[in-house]
Amino acid sequence: MIKISAFSIKILAAVFMVMDHVCYLLMPELVILHLFGRLSFPLFAWLLAEGEKHTQNVHRYGRRLLITAIITQPIYSVVFQSLSLNILFTLFLGLVMLRLVKHYPQLWQQLIIIGLCVAVAESLGVEYGAYGIGVILLMSLTDKFKPIIWLVYWCIFHFFILVILSMLNIFQGWAMLAGFIIFQFNGKQGSRAKWFYVFYPTHLIILGIINYLIQSR
Repeated sequence: MIKISAFSIKILAAVFMVMDHVCYLLMPELVILHLFGRLSFPLFAWLLAEGEKHTQNVHRYGRRLLITAIITQPIYSVVFQSLSLNILFTLFLGLVMLRLVKHYPQLWQQLIIIGLCVAVAESLGVEYGAYGIGVILLMSLTDKFKPIIWLVYWCIFHFFILVILSMLNIFQGWAMLAGFIIFQFNGKQGSRAKWFYVFYPTHLIILGIINYLIQSR
């Protein structure tokens, strides 16, 4: 199969995200866009986990995420008419969790940290909530297990969340396919992609304006 760089995975994640938002805001009848969109967050979660492992300055990394999240939030709230906190807050909380888990190696300490992050995610209403924290945690473990073993855990996690707990709609099950994409990673970073910090709020502004123009006709 074709092997791809981290940059290519980020491009895929961004494209899938835009497809999902186009479906939600402009073309709700094109459900296939929403299905592709389900792959976006897990890919971003993997990129976050990789970034946490390899960044030379995790505090600067976290600041960029948090500042962009805060700047984007008013745009996100207006465009989606939602009180939820945008996905960058989810990623920032996940970054905090991964760094704390690394500093506190005992299992009981890690379970407390993960539990607290899940509680914060749900209480603050960040996008994807507890599911998002679980995805970030699993994506941080891709190098700890053989691919087939990790994929089994990944599928069990989604089955448990979607079928047993019914926390998300059934479409989220398509996110399982993202697990197969990340194992096509060729170990190379590729081009740097700091543009995403501008791209995320910018694409929301553009889609919001288009949606407003359509609704006001």
